[in-house]
Amino acid sequence: MSGDSVELLSDLGTGMATLQSETPELLAAFVQMDQAAYVEGELDRKVKELIGLAIGLAVRCEYCMNIHVKNALEHGATREEILEAAAVAVAFGGSPSMAYLSTTVLKALEAFEE
Repeated sequence: MSGDSVELLSDLGTGMATLQSETPELLAAFVQMDQAAYVEGELDRKVKELIGLAIGLAVRCEYCMNIHVKNALEHGATREEILEAAAVAVAFGGSPSMAYLSTTVLKALEAFEE
């Protein structure tokens, strides 16, 4: 996949809108669960976004990588923090995670950094 970061998130939004009209109960349940996972508690939102990025990278989800880079930046993460979280994911995910870090994650940083 490894496409344009902004375009990937736009495509994801389009797909979610389709699911909203075709399977509203499913999407509502997913959104509720997802929002609950990111409520600030002992871990702040920035840390949770960095965790989301690391997991997305380890499981090779380009949509997840892009959205969590974007959200982590919006919640105050620095480029260095994002790359450090990504390094932990590479330790777990090996060569495929390194490939996505050197492409998808770096493209997302370029697209969403201000």
